[in-house]
Amino acid sequence: MAVDELAYAVAWVLALVMAVAGMEKTRHRARTERTFRSQGLAWPRGLAVAVPVIELVLAVGLVLAPGWGGVATLAVLAGFTTFLVRAFRRGDPLGCGCFGATRPQALGITEVVRNKLLLVAAAFVALAADGPVVPGLVPVMVVVAGVGASAAALAGARRRWPAYGRSSQGPAPGTVAPALPGAVAVGATTLVAFVAPTCSGCEELLASLEQVARADIAVRTVDLAEDASSLVFRAYGVRSAPYVVVIDAGGRVRSSGPARSPVDLERLLDRS
Repeated sequence: MAVDELAYAVAWVLALVMAVAGMEKTRHRARTERTFRSQGLAWPRGLAVAVPVIELVLAVGLVLAPGWGGVATLAVLAGFTTFLVRAFRRGDPLGCGCFGATRPQALGITEVVRNKLLLVAAAFVALAADGPVVPGLVPVMVVVAGVGASAAALAGARRRWPAYGRSSQGPAPGTVAPALPGAVAVGATTLVAFVAPTCSGCEELLASLEQVARADIAVRTVDLAEDASSLVFRAYGVRSAPYVVVIDAGGRVRSSGPARSPVDLERLLDRS
């Protein structure tokens, strides 16, 4: 089995990964911009255009000039992975939207491992690929088997080790609720709804809030797309949306948990 054939087959896999990531970000540019803004990145609008363009250029480069494409991909992936590791260590709410994800998924160790596997693949392409070749059946089968095994391992790890903080997020009942920006209703139960731009279930939650409106309940919405909202997410320990925290009139947390439907909201209110 020729090493250059194996390297070029790996280059095609990397090109597919970059192409999918770039196209998804381009197709959902507004969502990509909101995601970058929620991560506190400078110039989110420019990044929402530049990042997918870079990814698409890398995809073409990996196919036409795999050696140089592998070097460039290695450099870009190193930057992406550094960003992921820092965000993971900070406990940032929600992921990076690397592949245009629409689920409100928090960063987990599996996302970091996935990028490190891509780094290894890019390094192999950069070192071993001489140029475009026609890979034989054996190199293709080896790469397909490797991709399948890696995907299965990551899926198993994601089930075993859920995203950071997802299983134990939110403030503990009975604790004093962190401050909320703006005026807070006095003498009423406050229902704080945490939503995010990449969250498909958040629209259901926002619609459900109107159905449980009561005179003795004040509703506050914390949208991760807004400036400084990520600080409120962190203060409350919320890392995946939609999420709701119920605060009593005395300013203490009475209940919290994921919520979408009116039934979910009534359950949290009854628990409080």
